[in-house]
Amino acid sequence: METCIEKYNNLQKQMVSEIAGERMTRENGSAASYKSFIEDIHWNTLHRSIHVIEVGELAKKSFVKYGLDGLASHPEVGGRYLRLFGLLSAVFQQKLAIENLLEIYQIEEKKKISSSLNSSEIIELCNKLGVHATYFRNQQAETESQFYVCETSRSEIEVSKIKQLIRKYEFESVDLLYDLKCFDKKVELTLSFIIAKILKKEFNNQGEYYDQYRAINSQKDFISDAGNRGSNS
Repeated sequence: METCIEKYNNLQKQMVSEIAGERMTRENGSAASYKSFIEDIHWNTLHRSIHVIEVGELAKKSFVKYGLDGLASHPEVGGRYLRLFGLLSAVFQQKLAIENLLEIYQIEEKKKISSSLNSSEIIELCNKLGVHATYFRNQQAETESQFYVCETSRSEIEVSKIKQLIRKYEFESVDLLYDLKCFDKKVELTLSFIIAKILKKEFNNQGEYYDQYRAINSQKDFISDAGNRGSNS
């Protein structure tokens, strides 16, 4: 079953393909760079960002379905760490891809949106566990109070739970699925916002793509309302 993120991303892919095709036909240009409502969008960067969001969703859906154990009949601790770090890597790469889109489409609110994404609990967990080497390397000059890497409790991960050792003898539990859900909501809202900009500028809020967009929004709102009712029952 497609997630709302996948549906938004697929819609974006269809629109970008059509816009690129029209520009190439009209200008007889290269797919590497074409004119749209924004000057000089680079197709390769845009395509990679869309692809990273796409494959990231596959990794996330697998984790939501099978958890830390995966499909292994007799899961071992190394496999659980592999799935944990694989999930976090997928999440962090999706965040970077979304930030690329904000830059590519020159979204005025990009700093505010990026700040919201970076404040997500699951992104902070990526930072604490040193999931992404670039961030870890760049922070070596910072003071200990500004950046530190937490350890995960091996005894807890052996029973498919996650706890961080934040200080000596002090552990902090992590609700990974809840944190992932909160991050996904931010990604959904961001993609919806970006697509709305494209639809207004390129398609005058008309046609098949606009109808698809409204249908996805309706489904997203329905799922959100149902989830809120369930949590309050």
